[in-house]
Amino acid sequence: MDLSEIAQVALSKILGFADNANLRHFWLYVLCGMVIAIFAHRINGDDRKFHSVFFQKEVWQSRSAFIDYAILLINPIIFVFALDWIITTIWRLTPVIADGVRSLGADLQSEGGSVWVAVALTVTLYIVNDFMRWWMHYLQHKVPFLWEFHKIHHSAEHLNFATAERHHPFDAVFYGLGAVGAAAIVNGVFLGLFGGHLTAYQIGGANVIFFGSNLIGGVLRHSPVWVSYGPQFEKWLISPAMHQIHHSCDPKHWDKNMGGGLAIWDRMGGTLYVPQGREELQFGIGDETKDYRTLYGVYVEPVIKATRIFQRG
Repeated sequence: MDLSEIAQVALSKILGFADNANLRHFWLYVLCGMVIAIFAHRINGDDRKFHSVFFQKEVWQSRSAFIDYAILLINPIIFVFALDWIITTIWRLTPVIADGVRSLGADLQSEGGSVWVAVALTVTLYIVNDFMRWWMHYLQHKVPFLWEFHKIHHSAEHLNFATAERHHPFDAVFYGLGAVGAAAIVNGVFLGLFGGHLTAYQIGGANVIFFGSNLIGGVLRHSPVWVSYGPQFEKWLISPAMHQIHHSCDPKHWDKNMGGGLAIWDRMGGTLYVPQGREELQFGIGDETKDYRTLYGVYVEPVIKATRIFQRG
């Protein structure tokens, strides 16, 4: 692949952010999110006008924001060489696992066209994926070597839509391994049990449950607008406000609300924090935030620090 082809692939990835239903920047999620944000702002009784909150200069024009934009442009180029190949390789597990299941003598091929089997696949894929997102995220916070790379995401001092893609490439690859690997295994098991004509219910290429969960404000997880579902619902679902708390530099919020969609994993893991009302938050990782205000700090500093940890242990 020459440089022009690499550039074309990377550009297609960047332009495809708003056209991919598997990403929170999908145009419909953004549209629904903005409507929810406006209503939530009014319900919260904030005296400030919505545009003065959402379009604050520091949110979209700060040094932190420009680092977000730079990562958004640079990472797709890196992923052409790394993440794409890894994901393609992991998906090859599916037929291997399917063959393994068939070799055990399981034969439910006659059920392959059942609506209930398709529903089971859809629900299983979502639940397993959501658990893996929590577990991989948990490891990113609790394993010192992994935390050095994950710090990049938490070094954002303001949250905007681009912050969702603020990841060190190694961090993104690690996270992707778990998510894609889990999906490959689930698909392989169902393929082996029920045959090759079974598909999960999707909208625009995304799991229908994931699609629905993002319609209720998924894109607002990284935004300046406080959107809470209320304490009762937040025992079950991770709201945008709960993820904003996850980014807080207040020690009482550290390592809380690591889930993607469901709050049950945080509840089971003891990492759930349900706000009882609006909280004023500051973002970042304290004094160490300053180390990640340059591209050198974002891409090179984590490698240096992680290598030191690896050499010590």
